[in-house]
Amino acid sequence: MIRISALGGLSVRDSDGKPVAGAAAQPRRMAILALLARAGQRGITREKLLSLLWPDADDERGPRTLAQALYALRKDLGAEDAISGSKELSFDPALVSSDVSEFASAVARGDDERAVSLYQGPFLDGFHLSGANEFSRWVETERTSLAQEYSRTLESLARSARAAGDTRAALGWWRKLAGLEPLNARVTVGLMEALAAAGDRAGAIQHSRVYELLVEQELDLPPDRDVLALAEQLRRTADEPAPVAVSVAPSQPVAVVADVSAPVLTTFSPPPTSVDVQPIVSVPPPPAATRDDPPTRRRSPLAIGLSIAIAAGVVAAVMYAMRGSATPRVNVVAGSGPVVAIGNIAAFGGDSAQASLTAPLADLLTTSLARVHSIRVVSHGRMLELIRSAGNTTDTTAGRFVDAARQAGATEVIDGTLYRRPGGILRLDLRRVDLNSGAIGDVHTVEGSDLFALVDSGTARVVAALGVTAPSGSVADVTTRSITAYRMYEQGVRAYYRGDVNTALRFFDGALAEDSLFALAAYYSALSEPSAAPYLVRMERAKRLATRATDLERLTILAGWANSVSSPNFRAIAETLATKYPAEVEGHLYSGIARVMDGEFMAARTSLARAITMDSLGLSGTRARCLACDAFGWLVGGLMLADSMTAAEREARRWVRLQPQSGLAANALVHVLEIEGQSAEADSLFHASPSTDQSYLRTVDFQSSHFIRVGDYASADRLLLLQLRESDPRPQSSALWNLTISLREQGRMIEALKRAQSARMPTGKILKRTNPPPINVLEAQVLLEMGRPKEAAILFDSLSRQHSPGEVESQLSRATVWNLAHVASARFAAGDTATLQRLADSAQRIAEASGYGRDRRLHHYMRGLLFAARHDDAAAITELRSAIYSINAGYTRINYELARVYLHAQRPRDAIAVMQPTLRGDLEASNLYLNRTDIHEILAQAWDAAGVKDSAATHYKWVTTAWAAADPNFRARVQAAQARLTALTR
Repeated sequence: MIRISALGGLSVRDSDGKPVAGAAAQPRRMAILALLARAGQRGITREKLLSLLWPDADDERGPRTLAQALYALRKDLGAEDAISGSKELSFDPALVSSDVSEFASAVARGDDERAVSLYQGPFLDGFHLSGANEFSRWVETERTSLAQEYSRTLESLARSARAAGDTRAALGWWRKLAGLEPLNARVTVGLMEALAAAGDRAGAIQHSRVYELLVEQELDLPPDRDVLALAEQLRRTADEPAPVAVSVAPSQPVAVVADVSAPVLTTFSPPPTSVDVQPIVSVPPPPAATRDDPPTRRRSPLAIGLSIAIAAGVVAAVMYAMRGSATPRVNVVAGSGPVVAIGNIAAFGGDSAQASLTAPLADLLTTSLARVHSIRVVSHGRMLELIRSAGNTTDTTAGRFVDAARQAGATEVIDGTLYRRPGGILRLDLRRVDLNSGAIGDVHTVEGSDLFALVDSGTARVVAALGVTAPSGSVADVTTRSITAYRMYEQGVRAYYRGDVNTALRFFDGALAEDSLFALAAYYSALSEPSAAPYLVRMERAKRLATRATDLERLTILAGWANSVSSPNFRAIAETLATKYPAEVEGHLYSGIARVMDGEFMAARTSLARAITMDSLGLSGTRARCLACDAFGWLVGGLMLADSMTAAEREARRWVRLQPQSGLAANALVHVLEIEGQSAEADSLFHASPSTDQSYLRTVDFQSSHFIRVGDYASADRLLLLQLRESDPRPQSSALWNLTISLREQGRMIEALKRAQSARMPTGKILKRTNPPPINVLEAQVLLEMGRPKEAAILFDSLSRQHSPGEVESQLSRATVWNLAHVASARFAAGDTATLQRLADSAQRIAEASGYGRDRRLHHYMRGLLFAARHDDAAAITELRSAIYSINAGYTRINYELARVYLHAQRPRDAIAVMQPTLRGDLEASNLYLNRTDIHEILAQAWDAAGVKDSAATHYKWVTTAWAAADPNFRARVQAAQARLTALTR
């Protein structure tokens, strides 16, 4: 008989349980099966099928397409009569069965237990049919209806069990229902009453706390009075202290009781439902000076997730860089030892307190075994991810779990069952299963006075069976000694991987309130923190506590911290992580990032490509995090920084193919295409991709940046002036910033300066300042370009002294050195070279504290300016070339000054070679400090000197057009460009 499962996913299997070939490859055929399964014996009309699946088909094509689909389905199902009827279609119950129709029948006849056993998850969970909106609406309606029936059935079972005096059964049903409706006060009261009736008043009180937290966070409402009243009543009548609110004393293992040969009862709880969270691509810290930009400044609307030089958000982007990287997946020492996967730990019976320990127990056992360097451990979280990627999170069969373990590279699975013995002693039965032979190995029983003692005993027994040396100390030494803290941490992790970082943060903070030395809780609290400054404070705390974690977790925390603050130790930590744990994605990702930040763009490709391969599941969209997406962002951006645009485009297109619904991938390709001058395709992709942000502000940014890049300033200015009329200060600030850039390009510096200064007002509104907001870097740059370098030097020097509270030495170093480079540019332009040597020496010394390779090169730029002022062309060229981090997006002011020296040395071809790539940089960040019309002017002069008339004329024409309405002090330069253009085009 054919079996169709539509609850918890959609699958079709034959009588042997094997997937039916053919049907699964055609989504609309699968949709027909789902519709027929839901219709049951009443059937569904052909007209209804057509209206849901082919609403736009005409009267001839629609019925023909449906007939072809039905023919193919009957063939796939292996029975002509499987789908019967002419006008109304239905399954032959003798040939086809389905869980959804059986569920409906069980509900109708009042067989609640049968109905609950059939409901394995939401109707058609994860199944999507593109281009069929009516079908999608139908699915949502049916999914809601079935979920409500399931909830009613659970509540009916819970109340019936309570009426019959079956406390254990009632508690089990209420727990299931509370998992579905955690914000429902009636359900919360029911579970609390069941817990109290089972003698677990502390568990009931703790559940009320969780409910209060969730209601406050999710609904921004006060908790229900009935819940509060019941919790208070339980507190008053409790005859024992609330155990969940007190940290537990250091645990001591209890001796192993016995080895048994009987099979151990094993079940597997599905992972929490995860939303499709698009992780933000990790971004190298942008130039420190840009932190004075308006707070709404984003990177260029075309910018991808990597480019150091083109980024314009500060620590907020870095904050998201490695979200989700704390949980170890495979603890690997290359070349030796078994690979162990910890399976599900099931609770025996209906004790809620006991059941609440199973998830922390599996995680703790994994963490404890990870302390043993001679074995490799696959984390429980990794197993859940692999099962989820298979498309059915509710399938908890041993076969599914074994498949996941094999995908993770495990050689054996260890699962277990947890019991509570009289006197509060915990007992754990552990069973080892060899994945190569399928044989069940030895089964061990251990006991412990609490969770940590139990894990320590279990670790000792498993390690002894594996023939390796047991780790010293307790698992509590690398986690926490508070059961309450670990429970809250575990709940936080679940919320975090659902994408609910706000709730996660509250749980992590609760865990830290119980145990302020809990390193992983501190690290995850940083990853969950949405604001930049508090994030850094939290990350600093996690770094201080890292010694209280396993070696892998310690290195991961340190690498995340080092990346976020541009620590000079970042690369060493990253490479240590990759070397000691080569099967961990984070080590290779961080190593690639470190190489990019050092300027070794092509060398970074190997590590980043490996990270993409290892985390290919992240690209499937089935996980709440995506380290492969981070790696792709850095890979594409690194290739762009290397000015290898062809390779960058190839990798961006590969990313889009692998992740077609990713806005990050689409944005990366749009950016590369725009930089390459393929504007038509970039525009088409931007507007066609359903996953890219096409808000009004984003669209204006995209269009105005494009117009500025191609020299259509009139169109850019019209868009931006319209945006200035918005009442919201954020689009005002964005428009003022872009308008200032456009006016600079046109040589209208007086207007540009006014706009840059006006940008302070929206910034002040956004930040709700009582004092005037600080200057932004554009003011200083415009002053420099309008011929007022002394004033510019003063402002740049002021910016170099402005720092944010809480910044560590490496961050201070970055900000200071970056602004000192601008100070040097301004003083050189003013003819004040006396201080350049001192600036260079200071920059070299300060940059030693920065982990960003560009910072460590900038002192060469300052020395190069000094030699250029002395007309020592050879020395200037050597220093300026040594200063270049990226030829197209490092700090393009270096390119400009180097080109001027080359022209002075009568080497125009070399000047062209260093200036041409700057046109392939962005409009902002490191490229902000050189006016693009200035680029065209010097390229025109270089091509002219090289005797290439056509190229020279092209650039001279750009200059004369762009500066047609320039300020009077540009008149001589415009006239010179026009004279050469006329001479070249005669």
